Amino acid sequence: MKHKNALTELILQTVDVTRGRIAKREVFRDLIAYCALRISVTTDPVHSDRAQYLNNLIERYTTAEREAFEQTLRCFVHTVWQNIERCTYEDLLSIPFFECSAGNRDLKQDFTPPDIAKLLAYLTYGDPPELPQEGYYTLNDPACGSGILLLASVDCLARRGINPSEQLVIQASDLDITCVQMTYIQLSLYGVPAVVIQGDTLTLKEYDRWYTPAYLLGKWIWRAPQPFGTGKNESDERLKMLEEPMYAAFRLAEQFLTEGEKC
Repeated sequence: MKHKNALTELILQTVDVTRGRIAKREVFRDLIAYCALRISVTTDPVHSDRAQYLNNLIERYTTAEREAFEQTLRCFVHTVWQNIERCTYEDLLSIPFFECSAGNRDLKQDFTPPDIAKLLAYLTYGDPPELPQEGYYTLNDPACGSGILLLASVDCLARRGINPSEQLVIQASDLDITCVQMTYIQLSLYGVPAVVIQGDTLTLKEYDRWYTPAYLLGKWIWRAPQPFGTGKNESDERLKMLEEPMYAAFRLAEQFLTEGEKC
């Protein structure tokens, strides 16, 4: 709790770094985007274009302000590692999210309180769980917010002997890009294989997807692809082709034959 409070205080200090030049709400959302992009551009070969988004984002801030962003990210990583050493998987972002009034007003967001999230997780996974036949659990949260419900479930499963990095895969989704990025950051740093999707779960329209490093390193795209809607996902197909040259050759041949039939 001490480390969590220290991180919260640092985040609140960082969002005030521009001294009113940029609204705190906007700085918080940029800080979250910065952290998510820093992780993504160094681990995700599919979305290499995010490097340009990162460059465009930091251009708004001075050198000192950028250093404050980077210091906050380092503190975030340190806090998560301390939690993992204690086998604790807790949400670290929902409190500063609401403290900064960073929510999307049109979506009328309201996150699950931490104690309720823990209660729901322990009611669901109260007995020592048996692994499904495929050897891993699959969790899905269609309105993930900061990831608080998912992290409560990860925490509960980890305390019951499940390895979250090897025996669990998650699909999370939300309409708000900041919520998507908060969940992505936390699942990434906690080492959980996950695909976090910006999309509308009612219409199944997808805008973007974020692969955590554990999902990529574990080659979960072959074991547990995470479709959203119908048809093949473009990002998933690109990831498969990057990872497996034979699959890329097959897809190119398939495309060539399809185009030949049209002629």
